[in-house]
Amino acid sequence: MHAIDRRLIQLWLAVTAGAGCAMFFTSLLVLLFLTIIGIPLALLLTYLPGAWIYLTAALPIYALLRLVWRETAPVLFLVIALIPPLAAGFAIPLLANRATTARIGTLMAEDHGAPPALPPGLSITHASDMLAETTTQCEGTCQRLLFSRTASSFVQVPLDEVKSLASLPAPARRFSIGPLGKTCNNERLRASYASPEEVGDMRPPPFLWDKLPEFARQGLCVHDAPVRDARADVVVAERWNYDPSYSGFRFYGAGQRLSLHPIEPFKRREVFRRTAQGWTRLMRRTEVRYAHLAMPLWLVPGFSFDTATPTHWAWDNQRTAGDPIKVYQSTKWNGIIANDLAVRGLR
Repeated sequence: MHAIDRRLIQLWLAVTAGAGCAMFFTSLLVLLFLTIIGIPLALLLTYLPGAWIYLTAALPIYALLRLVWRETAPVLFLVIALIPPLAAGFAIPLLANRATTARIGTLMAEDHGAPPALPPGLSITHASDMLAETTTQCEGTCQRLLFSRTASSFVQVPLDEVKSLASLPAPARRFSIGPLGKTCNNERLRASYASPEEVGDMRPPPFLWDKLPEFARQGLCVHDAPVRDARADVVVAERWNYDPSYSGFRFYGAGQRLSLHPIEPFKRREVFRRTAQGWTRLMRRTEVRYAHLAMPLWLVPGFSFDTATPTHWAWDNQRTAGDPIKVYQSTKWNGIIANDLAVRGLR
């Protein structure tokens, strides 16, 4: 056996051992990163899984060339053997990134509109995958929609029930403002503080339900009725991929994420208005986080310190496409409607 062949085998064994340590003994990487002298070694180990792939793919080609042409310089064969794996290392991410961009474009192809300003007094149904089952409480957004008189009634249901609003499998709670009487019910109002936009620097801030005495003087109160028909003038559908059992791609967390198309589950907001001709979609806005693969294709071992990063193909960089909600305002239904939901008269 030629000396270069022996050294190549020894190199492969050393790279295999180092890659194995990086892939399966991540606690060793953490310990090395905690010491100044160990940082260079830890950095080297993180590069070895990717190097192992290319070296392993090149060895059979090298062996075949050596078997056919024994008298030719081994170094030349090694250079030739590395060309196909490296070519694939550039071609695969190039094609995968094009497909990823196309998938993002498909997700957003039907996006249109902006949060609409609704006329006051419409009934609203909110369907969201944040709800595992129909909610029985009227929280901050619900109270602001009612107390600002933006909505005449408000219902919340799970997103998967949006196609059966006319006949829900279980009753939902329809909250509304109506005449004083025996049907008044405040039991399901959840304590929600007023915001600085509503009461300034008042400390402690009042609760939103402090608006109820004013309504009572007007002969009004909160009504809470169980309904199986949740159809409304406006339907808001929100998808946050909130369900922890959702098996989509995630950029963070332990495990392996070896997808060639690193796209996290998308978030989407849609607003529908019922008209005489049927349902009209006023807005659809999608937000999705994704990344392109780095070139050449490179394997990065998982790492866990204060947060966990999975084993993954190296990403060029993570980015957000679409229309993310960047600023939260309690007096706005962010990204849904443009109406001011501030509850006035709480000072």
